[in-house]
Amino acid sequence: MVICILMISAKCTKTPIEPKEPLTPLEQLPEATQVGANTLGCLVDGEVFTPKGNVYYKGIEKPRYTEENGILRLRFLNLKDFEDKWIYIYLYIKNGVYSIGNYTDIAYSSQNSTYPAFEIYNDVQNAFTKFYIDSNSLHYIEITKLDLENKIVSGLFEFTVMNEDKTDTIKITDGRFDLNNLFIQ
Repeated sequence: MVICILMISAKCTKTPIEPKEPLTPLEQLPEATQVGANTLGCLVDGEVFTPKGNVYYKGIEKPRYTEENGILRLRFLNLKDFEDKWIYIYLYIKNGVYSIGNYTDIAYSSQNSTYPAFEIYNDVQNAFTKFYIDSNSLHYIEITKLDLENKIVSGLFEFTVMNEDKTDTIKITDGRFDLNNLFIQ
């Protein structure tokens, strides 16, 4: 008969885990890249906005570009992070986007109306509040890459919007996008 005795000795030392500093809102945004990463982020009155949709609504709607007159249309939605509210951001450059550069003509309008740059849908009230570009404040979209062959558009943006009766403003800052699958008309 063979008897085996196995002795295991373990010494545990506790190494305290230092809590990590929380990321700042700016650190939570995606990087400003130009590779077609299909990302977007900005700060909405200092709060992080990144697109978040669901099965029925896309966080990033297919970006559209009209080659004939250089109109660029981008639409984004976050329906998860803003407490009973859906936040829509619309970036429109009306004319002349043929190369990289800084564009300030970013309001979108037709013959009959002007469309908002920012909307809040309140789920509880079942109502939209529309916000329009404040042309008296800093507002721009900087196109950093426009690659029609690979269908990539990238850029930076910042603007302030105000509601229809001009009693409320919202600042959109540190915006960046890097989109692929640009629909070219």
